[in-house]
Amino acid sequence: MRLQFQVQQFQTEAVAAVVDCFAGQPYAAPGPRNAPLVTERLLPDVRAVQRRAGLPVSGTLAGSEAAPDAPNLDVEMETGTGKTYVYIKTIMELNRRYGWSRFIVVVPGVAIREGVRKAFEMTAEHFQQTYGTRPRPFTYDSSALHELERFRSGTGVQVMIINLQAFNSVSRENRRIYEEQDGFGSRRPIDVIRAARPIVVIDEPQRIGSARSLESLSRFDPLMVLRYSATHRVRHDLVHRLDALTAYREKLVKRITVVGVEGEPGPGKRRIQIREVIRAHLDKERALYPQGVKVLSLLFIDQVVKYRDYARSDQLGDYARIFVEEYLELTAGEPDGDYRRYLDGIPAGRTHQGYFAIDRRTGHMIDGSASDVDAYDLILRDRERLLSLDEPVRFVFSHSALREGWDNPNVFVMGMLKCSTNTVSRRQEVGRGLRLAVDRHGERMAGVNELTVVADESYASFVAGLQAEGDFREITDGRRARSPAPVPVRRAQSPRVSFDSSELVSRCVSALDTDLPAACYVVQESTAVRTYPINADKVRDPVGQLAERTRLTRRTIAAILTAIRPGTFALCGSETAVEIINREKAALISAAAPPSASRSVDDRTPRPRAGRRRSAAPR
Repeated sequence: MRLQFQVQQFQTEAVAAVVDCFAGQPYAAPGPRNAPLVTERLLPDVRAVQRRAGLPVSGTLAGSEAAPDAPNLDVEMETGTGKTYVYIKTIMELNRRYGWSRFIVVVPGVAIREGVRKAFEMTAEHFQQTYGTRPRPFTYDSSALHELERFRSGTGVQVMIINLQAFNSVSRENRRIYEEQDGFGSRRPIDVIRAARPIVVIDEPQRIGSARSLESLSRFDPLMVLRYSATHRVRHDLVHRLDALTAYREKLVKRITVVGVEGEPGPGKRRIQIREVIRAHLDKERALYPQGVKVLSLLFIDQVVKYRDYARSDQLGDYARIFVEEYLELTAGEPDGDYRRYLDGIPAGRTHQGYFAIDRRTGHMIDGSASDVDAYDLILRDRERLLSLDEPVRFVFSHSALREGWDNPNVFVMGMLKCSTNTVSRRQEVGRGLRLAVDRHGERMAGVNELTVVADESYASFVAGLQAEGDFREITDGRRARSPAPVPVRRAQSPRVSFDSSELVSRCVSALDTDLPAACYVVQESTAVRTYPINADKVRDPVGQLAERTRLTRRTIAAILTAIRPGTFALCGSETAVEIINREKAALISAAAPPSASRSVDDRTPRPRAGRRRSAAPR
């Protein structure tokens, strides 16, 4: 299957925003060096574009250490709206209108580099039909400098794709770009690049902002720098904006539905999240399978060992093991039919795959960034195959390596099996699933574009924050988990007073049965609530432990525990149970305390003589 590309107005407008900034430039025949700019026309043309779009108008042209004396233009496009397509088309338009033919696409890592390379490949025929020619891209490789020679002397639109590490690293291999090469006519590759006065396109510039990176970029001597991102951190001259709210309202991206899973953190919570991802995946797949549409799910984790554990004989980490268990359980009850037979044809162990950095020495998956990795062909290079129902992989586990640079239109479910505190990375993660879905012919589909995000509590809070900020105000709040309200604890010093222990037992029993939060994870949807029990820790001596922590006698604690409901008893080893008992004890003592009393005692003071009541007070 090949993805089909159509001319869309919102993308045409983004292209025109950049191209029209150079409306006053003359056309020059393409050659090995881009023709220079007529600088006095730049500011008026940039302002005209900004006024047309209703954007802030620049007083002067913004500078940058990457290109101090050249235009620095920003294009803001929400993730999933096709910014890679837009800047490739912009490259073609700049060539058609002005004759510029030497371009460099700079990306922050290998994952994005491979995604860009694939985008050039997939759109080649589309642009051939539109322009009668196609760009000639290549990935910079210091060991294959013949490609750079073609960049220097070749005809047509020459595009070099390079990741930041290839010219900004101190490693010997990556320093070759600055050294004379015997096999390259004793020339330095950087000199050949500079001589072309290339137009530099930066994909995800928020990750290429260090002083060292900008200084390295300046060595290219760019004619101009064009920056494309949904999350610019440093602003230059903004000439186009397509924000998340507009993208949603215009139905250019999927809408987002949140499933929040709340409860005590730990393996139990992650199991519930994995179960909810599989459940949501199967629900979507069951509806779309008759149309021949492949459904994909993406699960972000924080450590490779949780998915791939090389210390185990089967190398399955906890999450991979949980996934297989939950998948088999959830698919076991599927009724007979075509979809049932489709599921039966996919072994559980083959329907999930991991994408992480690779240790080149051992070949093992490791924790690392996308810059470390030899990408999996299936995930990064053969995304069309991943869209085929003949390909068994439907669930992909990853972390930062797929945060940017990779997306697939048929990601319908995402599971956030980690806590994230970085706003930009969270938006990039969600962005992996925002592209509109395609059918078996690669054509965009309508009526099915909903992304389900299974999040832990902190992530759900982040999505709510995006709503408040206006970035994702239209997020569906149909599935949001709700946790029991915390038990209020009143702590106060009480005087020595008298009370009846039977009254304390009665109060504690009632409060524990009523107020002790359910030991379960709660998943709330618009029409239903599902709860999953938490396996409580077994306490060898619950009477003794509660007696010690509440300073009541074992007799009193035993009376409480024998009177509460069986379901409540399993929860009495928790800190909340201790707080409830102490709260009731303090309230009873406070109600009975004489105004002048000042000494506090506990339930374990020596037994008084007959005819007198015991006195007690919390410490």
